Amino acid sequence: MKTILVTGGIASGKSEVCRYLSSKGMPVYDSDSRTKALYGSVPGLRQKVEEAIGVPFSRIGIIFEDAARREALEAVVYPEVLKDFLSWRSSTGAGTVFFESAIALSKPIFDGLWDEVWLVTAPLEQRLARSAKVAERLASQPDTDIALADVLISNDSDIESLHLKIDKLLNDMKTDLSKILSVSGKHGLYRFLALSRNNSAIAEALSDGHRTVFDPHSRITTLADIAIFTDEGEFKLKDVFLAIEKALEGAEAPTSKSADADIKALFAKAVPNYDAERFYVSHMKKILDWYGELVKYASLDFVEEEEEAAEGENA
Repeated sequence: MKTILVTGGIASGKSEVCRYLSSKGMPVYDSDSRTKALYGSVPGLRQKVEEAIGVPFSRIGIIFEDAARREALEAVVYPEVLKDFLSWRSSTGAGTVFFESAIALSKPIFDGLWDEVWLVTAPLEQRLARSAKVAERLASQPDTDIALADVLISNDSDIESLHLKIDKLLNDMKTDLSKILSVSGKHGLYRFLALSRNNSAIAEALSDGHRTVFDPHSRITTLADIAIFTDEGEFKLKDVFLAIEKALEGAEAPTSKSADADIKALFAKAVPNYDAERFYVSHMKKILDWYGELVKYASLDFVEEEEEAAEGENA
C-alpha cells in the first residue's frame, strides 16, 4: 500500500487538493478533522490534554501562542493520531491512500509513514488574501522546505487549473502493464522507456530506477500479454492482480517464500476456477513476486485498455 502525504502552509490550497482527491474516489485521511474526532472518542484524552497544557480544553487555541504547551499537547495527541491513521489505512483496502497534514513532515513520530510527499504551494500574497490567519500562523507553522517534497503543486491560478494538475498526477500514478516488462534471466520487473536505434529496449528497474539496455535477442514479455489458465479460458494478469487484492481484504500478501499451502489457499480464494493442470505453484509464486513489486513500487490502479489504445494513437 502506498501512502502519500499532502502538505502545505495554511491557505496554500492543500485542503482543496484533498477535497478533489476525495471526489475522485481516493481515500484521504484529514488529520485535523480526525484529531478533533479523537478528542470525543478516545476515553480520557481531553483530560490528558488539559493536564498537559495546564488550561481548560476550551482554551486549547493557546498552543498557537505557546511553543511549550504546543509540544506538550503533541506528545499526548500525536500517538493517538498515528494509531488512528494506521487503523484507518488498513481498513481502506486501497492501493494508495493520502494523509493530509500541514505539520506532519516536521514531526519525528510520523517519520517513515509515507512513500511520497506532495507539497502544495502558493504565493504568500495570495495566501494572505485567502485567509487572515496566515500571518499569525507563520511563526507556529513555518512553510515546508521544498527540498523535502517529491511533487510540487503550484496553486497560483484558478481552481480549474489546480484540478487539472491533480488529474495529471493521478493519471501518471496509474500502472500501464503494457510497459511493465519481465525479462528472462533477470530478477524483478522493469518499466519500458524507449527503443534505441538498433531496437534494443531501454528500461528501468521498478525497484531502484536503474536503467538497462536489453538487446533485441533478450526474451522480454510485457505483463499485459500474460494470462493464466482457468476452466473458462484465459484470465488476464491484470485481473489476477485485482482478484488477489480483493481476496486479501487489506492483509499482507504471502510471498514466493511462503508455504505452498498458503499460496494455493490465496489463489483458490482469488481465482477459484484456475486450471490446476496447467497453472502451478511455481506460476503462483512468480505472480506473487510481481504483485509485491507493483504494490511497493508502482500501483494496482491500472491503465484501462481504451487508455492504452489512445496512447498508442498519440505516440
